[in-house]
Amino acid sequence: MTDTSSYDDALAHLRASCEVMAELIETHRPPGFAPVAPEKYFDVLVVSIIGQQLSVRAADTIEARLRQLVGPLTPEGLLQASHDDLRAVGFSRSKVAYSHGLAEAFLDHTITPHLLTDAPDETVVSTLTALKGIGPWTAEMFMMFGLGRLDVFSPGDLGLRRSMEHFFGDSSPSIAERWKPYRSVAAWYLWEHSDQLQGRVIDPQA
Repeated sequence: MTDTSSYDDALAHLRASCEVMAELIETHRPPGFAPVAPEKYFDVLVVSIIGQQLSVRAADTIEARLRQLVGPLTPEGLLQASHDDLRAVGFSRSKVAYSHGLAEAFLDHTITPHLLTDAPDETVVSTLTALKGIGPWTAEMFMMFGLGRLDVFSPGDLGLRRSMEHFFGDSSPSIAERWKPYRSVAAWYLWEHSDQLQGRVIDPQA
């Protein structure tokens, strides 16, 4: 679990970084980036694949159907679900292929979960994006919500870009530089604002 003191430091830094963050911190719920156990990494990545190019609400619906179909999200369990089974719960044809390919990568040790735990961000991104259907956005979400890393930003996320345009009139990644080393926490608050505007949708280059 992420140390509470890390959040205290993050919030103090973000409040001092700009008035926008200070306002968002007072308005929205606190962040939650708790690293999961390595045996749950597959689960996090499948959920991220589901979320590609969908609103949060639609992705949540498909995720719930998938869990009802296969139970715990493991590589073995997912591979037991046929293409037709996955299509029936809402997967696109491409997402069926991506998720099955991910499961095979975990089983043949192309991806070794324990090695990802302490790997540098660049290594995590290069390892995951080598798989078809996993792009920078999916790797960034995994580092935030799987590994619990507090200094990750996702410049391709439409929700973040929408909030940055709203507050700063610009969505350039350079804006996020002021929030280092807590860009994940800043992203959390920008998403909170974005979700109030409309359902968050993910950049196609996921």
